[in-house]
Amino acid sequence: MKRLFTVATMLVMTLAMMAQDEKPNVVVAEFQNKSNASRVACNNLRQEIVSGLIETDRLTVVEAATLGNMPKAKNELLLFLNSMSVQFYLEGTLNSVDTKSSSSNGKTQYEATINYTLTLIETETGVTKTSETFKDSYTIGDTKDEAILKAIEYAKKRMKRFVDNHFKVEATIKALDEVDSKKGVKSCYISVGSDAGISKGQIFEVFIKTEIAGEMIDKKVGEVRVDEVLSGTLSKCVVKNGGPDLKRYFEAQVKMTVLTRAKKLMPWEMLTQ
Repeated sequence: MKRLFTVATMLVMTLAMMAQDEKPNVVVAEFQNKSNASRVACNNLRQEIVSGLIETDRLTVVEAATLGNMPKAKNELLLFLNSMSVQFYLEGTLNSVDTKSSSSNGKTQYEATINYTLTLIETETGVTKTSETFKDSYTIGDTKDEAILKAIEYAKKRMKRFVDNHFKVEATIKALDEVDSKKGVKSCYISVGSDAGISKGQIFEVFIKTEIAGEMIDKKVGEVRVDEVLSGTLSKCVVKNGGPDLKRYFEAQVKMTVLTRAKKLMPWEMLTQ
């Protein structure tokens, strides 16, 4: 009876915390291992991805153990998670792990390449939001196992871009700060901050609604970058481009929406397939 009470208490506490959090909730499934590597390598990959998701501070990773006994059937599982205010279910598969060695001047180096797939599913609809396959390599001079672990660590670094692409944050330009008569808006304030996991350096694209051929579309008019997070719902941004347009639309009282954008790919990210 005591164990049942403990589990029920954990469940109530989890639901209460999730209800207070405006960030999307996601459960990360146990990863499938289709490679010839050990289960340890597969678990390490999942751990790095979970750690990377948490570090973005843009969503809440819910531990499945806190939700009690979950259904086994996929459709029932998604319905259950949705009823628990979990909006997303992330599946992962370690497809392959390849290693090779090379020697030069009596020194041996090991290269490991891992290939894995992440599939993000919306629990309410059962629709796959994205399914992406990644490939990362690492070369080191010690052992094959260490090369594999180093390659797996790249998965953590990928999560910032993954979240920027698939968990976009939307807000509006709330006020202007510095305005130049020729260059237009140089800095402004947007209606989002730490409550949504926004941090310094985050890039937002700026859009307005406009009518083209009888249809309302989103037209990009500029980009801003967060310079300082001032509160849970306010950030100061510098304008990267589009300053004159932002000034014109703001003075005309045209609503300008900002939407998060991932930064440009780093060299190591070019390996994505």
